[in-house]
Amino acid sequence: AWLPVALPAAHRAFRARAERRVPVMVGSPAGKYGENRVQVITDIDDTVKSSGGVRLFWRVGPALGGIDTQYKRGAFYPGVFQFGLELAAFGLPPNQEPAPLAVLTARARELKLFLALKPKTKLCVEYGKAARETFEQRGVGSPTWGVDCDKSVLYGSVMEWILQFRKGWRKFDNFKKLKEMNDERMRYVLVGDTGEYDFECGERMAEFCPELVKGMFFHVVSEHDWKEAGEEGIPMPIDRYLNGVPVCYFRTYVGAARKAFRLNLIGVDEYLRVISSAQAALKEVDRDDLKWKDVQRDIDLSYVEIGRFLRASSTGPADAEEEPKDPKQGWKERARSKLREAMGMFATLQKK
Repeated sequence: AWLPVALPAAHRAFRARAERRVPVMVGSPAGKYGENRVQVITDIDDTVKSSGGVRLFWRVGPALGGIDTQYKRGAFYPGVFQFGLELAAFGLPPNQEPAPLAVLTARARELKLFLALKPKTKLCVEYGKAARETFEQRGVGSPTWGVDCDKSVLYGSVMEWILQFRKGWRKFDNFKKLKEMNDERMRYVLVGDTGEYDFECGERMAEFCPELVKGMFFHVVSEHDWKEAGEEGIPMPIDRYLNGVPVCYFRTYVGAARKAFRLNLIGVDEYLRVISSAQAALKEVDRDDLKWKDVQRDIDLSYVEIGRFLRASSTGPADAEEEPKDPKQGWKERARSKLREAMGMFATLQKK
């Protein structure tokens, strides 16, 4: 189930017509450009790349970075780099530089000689590569965007490796330091995981400055449950609002993009680029692998989401009610049918 990198360039006139008719929550910026920049704040282990679930003392001691065992240690999650870039660059005028990616990590500053992020670290290189390719191919963002290793990477300490419960507090304390370095117009999106006290950090952020936090996204990871769940996928926590701040849980970055799209943090083109990036990252992985099954599940939901957006954009919100569903037709079939119908409407509008 392949989706294109972006809608055709000729859709600009279509989008201009649609923006006059459609509410802002369907994926179009509320205004042409905003006054605020968004800084994406991310954890590393089990958020950007897998920890492999490695533990001290033959897997009975504390975790060394996280608990995810589905991906091999050090493997990057499909679509993660594109997702961070799209969040940072969305809605900015062409002459405005996206805010650099900020990193809040529990990695000990006492061990920076071995664990510090540097410009040539693979993680930093991959974020920079996503930025350059997107700028060259789409004219979006900046070719120099990425991790500012000198200013926007904030570390933990050895104490957090000993007292694991301190990790959430340490990350929040580092967030306050980051906030002090920025001006009052900066807004934040937190991306973390469910295994390393990232929610506690987000909870404190939502209590401390809810007006500055545009959303929080938590990667759902597990040590063993993903094997038992199989193709159905592990159960997901329910999304909610925390002091007015959206809290979203996701299994793949395609799922994260779908929820960011719903919150108007990215647009439809950005959404499609994340899908394409995730697909490209898995091109060498067997289609029967559970990694593909997880991504495919979120792509199937994307059929519904993008189809709904395109249909609402072409018919107007008053006419965009759902038609009665055939109970004999599975939800995946209905999703594919919905996207085909929406793309047909889109093609008709392009010819006018």
